[in-house]
Amino acid sequence: MPDKEVSLKVVNIAGDEGVFNPTDLSYIGAKAGELVELYTPSRAWTVKAKADSSVAVGTALIGKAVAERLEVDDGAVARVAWTKQVIEEKYEPPP
Repeated sequence: MPDKEVSLKVVNIAGDEGVFNPTDLSYIGAKAGELVELYTPSRAWTVKAKADSSVAVGTALIGKAVAERLEVDDGAVARVAWTKQVIEEKYEPPP
């Protein structure tokens, strides 16, 4: 799936969540509630995506804890990407 460059806005959000415009989530193939990766030049962190159409396209809202983990300030640029979750199935032969 493609990734997308977003501008990070640090707001008062608890936990490892990121709020994105639904258009941005759709572009990378993700849906609200799924885990997406935020990449900066030196760090990466996984956040649970929330969709909010009031968030500007190309912007991601993150909390202070996520900003600290990514070592970024308000206005920094990151790439956001989603990878389809792989579900491992075990095969057991019949007796």
